[in-house]
Amino acid sequence: MAPFDPALSHPIKWSVGENRFDEDGKNPKSLSLFVPLASAHEMANHLMSLAEKRGDHVKTGKVWDFDKQAEIEVEGFYINAKGKDGQYGEFGNINPQKLQGGPTKPSF
Repeated sequence: MAPFDPALSHPIKWSVGENRFDEDGKNPKSLSLFVPLASAHEMANHLMSLAEKRGDHVKTGKVWDFDKQAEIEVEGFYINAKGKDGQYGEFGNINPQKLQGGPTKPSF
């Protein structure tokens, strides 16, 4: 197995906690992402590479269409991450494997 070659200089941190702004009880949890400035262009480049290559990573998934007030199926890709339970909720890091032949530096 090839060694892990991260797409980002610094991982994106995610956390799930209580939604402090949920007044009606419909959305009790909140997801927060912290994107290091050094990784912002790298993540954008990684997403663009995924979209342009359209390989095995493209899947069909469901998203909410606010106009139709229903779920619709669209093509896309999953960004997965490992996580842990902590004092303030669940948390983890996102740093995907760099795509083979993908850009090594931001093209912005």
